[in-house]
Amino acid sequence: MRILGLGGSHHDFGACLVEDGRVVSAVEEERLVRKKIAFGLGPRLQQCRAGDYVLAEGGLGPQDVDLIVANDFVNPVYTLRHRDRIEWIGHHLSHAASTFYTSPFQEAAVLVMDGRGSTVERDGEQHGETVTFYRGDADGLTPVRSLTGRVATAEHRLDDTYENSIGWMYEAVSKEIGFRTVGGMGAPGKTMGLAPYGTPRHVEALAALYDLHDGTFRQSLAQQDAVRALVAGELAKAADEEAADAVRADFAYAVQANTERIVVELARWLHRETGATDLCLAGGVALNSVANYLILRDTPFERLHIVPAAGDGGTAIGAALYGHHVLGGHPWAPSPELFSPYLGRLHTEAEIEAAVAAQGGRLRVERPDDLYATVARELADGAVVGWFQGRSEIGPRALGNRSILADPRDPGMKDRINAKVKHREAFRPFAPVVLEDRQTEYFDTAVPAHYMLLVPQVREDRRADIPSVTHIDGSARLQTATPALNPELCALITAFDRITGVPVLLNTSFNDNEEPIVESPEDAVRCFLTTELDVLVLHGLVVRKADGT
Repeated sequence: MRILGLGGSHHDFGACLVEDGRVVSAVEEERLVRKKIAFGLGPRLQQCRAGDYVLAEGGLGPQDVDLIVANDFVNPVYTLRHRDRIEWIGHHLSHAASTFYTSPFQEAAVLVMDGRGSTVERDGEQHGETVTFYRGDADGLTPVRSLTGRVATAEHRLDDTYENSIGWMYEAVSKEIGFRTVGGMGAPGKTMGLAPYGTPRHVEALAALYDLHDGTFRQSLAQQDAVRALVAGELAKAADEEAADAVRADFAYAVQANTERIVVELARWLHRETGATDLCLAGGVALNSVANYLILRDTPFERLHIVPAAGDGGTAIGAALYGHHVLGGHPWAPSPELFSPYLGRLHTEAEIEAAVAAQGGRLRVERPDDLYATVARELADGAVVGWFQGRSEIGPRALGNRSILADPRDPGMKDRINAKVKHREAFRPFAPVVLEDRQTEYFDTAVPAHYMLLVPQVREDRRADIPSVTHIDGSARLQTATPALNPELCALITAFDRITGVPVLLNTSFNDNEEPIVESPEDAVRCFLTTELDVLVLHGLVVRKADGT
């Protein structure tokens, strides 16, 4: 049975192909149209390029699939080409399916938290999904409780504010302190990175503007207005820009601390209701890696799974897998293998060579006999490397196939990459990727973080060894590398360890600021030539800039 899943909302669109229960391919629209979160495409959105991409990976056309499934909150323009064949499911249900059906769990509790989801009518008023609790097992996904919020306006708009939304609160504070991205939306990743620079000064004031009790989060429209007014008022009092920066950091700290409190309490409630020992997370709030780790540390749940594409683009995966297991009537049984996030297309060597050749004399190319030793030496000597291997990874975090890699031992490396390569704020941290069997030497957890969605502490005795991936509070957004998922990345880290004695690399996404992660060899070459990357690796080729380039 072949199923095409389409996902998104008014941003972050994506597509997924599932065949006989196996995810064949998945990709976000932004990677193909080269516009971050694929927002504001206008009529181009109806091209649904991600749909064509995943079908091509299966050697199929639209007529060859048995079922097309989409969530009912996606911008309808994205589904126009397939509208007569679509089976619609709820937005949160597609999130839940994306994480439960990619998990290693036979049964589990499932928690979906985001800014807003499908609209429903309650007591004659328009509401929208904000938090949904499920129980997942072989029979499917059963709702335990659903939290919704009134929609702010009488008109149905995709950018409406919903009450009772954890995602809204985090995004609203992000916007008020100046962190915005494409389309004027908030940039919560920046807020999470800034939070450790702040103080608890506004934690209680923010906590007074919502209610949290017995598994229920409530925040009225009036309280939401008060959140914005609180931040704006404190910023207005700042005497100068340095004082304003301190206010911004303090509110980043406050919204992060409150989000952690809320998420942990909701998880505890779900555990009490279900008795489950395993938990699956999805929705935009599940990209808060710091809060995710606290669920493991501070709740009775013993194991945690978060789908790498936890945001709206990942609903395409959920839609397709729900189509297989529920609409198609195939009971769930977890795979013995880890879910692989590497679901993009595999570019041929001819395509890679053509992308390099198109730049004429601007590049110097070699094909070393020992790729890993050659690149490891470059890294150990201080090079910042664009690393392009195999199939691209899904989700917003680079997981070693479309990555920028560097030496974590260099204390100046974070500032160098932020300023010269990524062109972003100096406070933004970078992630470590470590060999799985060496993880506990450097980090305070043995729990693997294959998808870079947990933030433990770096061991105090190792922080001086890997300063460029140790955040100001001693934490790190960890990726665990294992040969079962990424043998090429493990081979490179092993080669670096032989030279340096450190089985860790700095890993960040292969892109410039405010652009999507590179997808094709052409994207990689373009980013290499327009940033201060030192070396580009395209499969077996090592590429350098020609003198004067």
